[in-house]
Amino acid sequence: METKTKKNYRINPKTIANILLVLTTLLWGTSFIITKNLTQEVPIFLYLGIRFSIAIIGFIPYFIHIKRINKKILLFGTLTGLMYYSAIVFQTLGIQTTTAGKAAFITGLSTIMVPFITWLGFRKVIKKRVWLAVIISISGMVFLSLEGESNIIIGDFLVLLCAVLYAFFIVLNDRYVRIVDVYLYSAVQLITISVLSFGGAFLLNETYDLMNVSLPFWLIFIYMGLVVTTGTFIFQNWSQQHQGSTQTAIIFTLEPVFAVIFASFIIGDETMTWLGWLGCALIFIAILITVLKNSENNNSKNNNSGIQLDGLQE
Repeated sequence: METKTKKNYRINPKTIANILLVLTTLLWGTSFIITKNLTQEVPIFLYLGIRFSIAIIGFIPYFIHIKRINKKILLFGTLTGLMYYSAIVFQTLGIQTTTAGKAAFITGLSTIMVPFITWLGFRKVIKKRVWLAVIISISGMVFLSLEGESNIIIGDFLVLLCAVLYAFFIVLNDRYVRIVDVYLYSAVQLITISVLSFGGAFLLNETYDLMNVSLPFWLIFIYMGLVVTTGTFIFQNWSQQHQGSTQTAIIFTLEPVFAVIFASFIIGDETMTWLGWLGCALIFIAILITVLKNSENNNSKNNNSGIQLDGLQE
């Protein structure tokens, strides 16, 4: 008599993790052109304040653990929140005078800067392939600079400052998330960014008639706050429990690629000359070289990263 075996059709958690990580980078990719378009109308600091305040709403369920908050969470969350805030301000200012696609690739250079920061702070050896990536990325930046006019070069420089600050953020964030409650820590970061953003709007006397805006306006802000910010953090945090750092890092290199696709073909109509495309290609290759090498060294470790708020993440 034949016995029928019941097949298990459960989806492998790694497969779900890969899907969520790709979705995360896709959502990050949309943020560049949306931010550029929104800030043509809404003042920059007010935009950031509203966006990150909405993102805090997504963390309300985690406030039930508020009793766990301590001095470390407050101190580390405020410090990295301040660093992230400074980075995103430079990025948002830079996007005003450069393309969203270029901004995404330049922001991605933070990946190449991280090994040098860890070398300065912790004397970790820099591999030869990282030096090769530096040469390639500098070549890419040269082509990107030649691609635009003088005002675009200023925008590129501001975004480059963002990449430097974000590289420091990555290094500190990686250390802090391992010793604190990551959700409360992230909430403190968001609160810090929101307060500083509204503070900047107050100092610059930024105003906008929020009482008479259309429903699509708020839907876009909800998308940027809850989906692109809170949603991607939750996706990433869950996925990295089931996927190795090498695969995760490789998937994250898709962020600037998605940013260019959305900025040039789907949401926006940005264009670049062949010099710009060549520069982006070289930077992408440099990022990939750095990510592959560094991730191989840490593949066996559990990489539970902190908040990756929007496409800075790089």
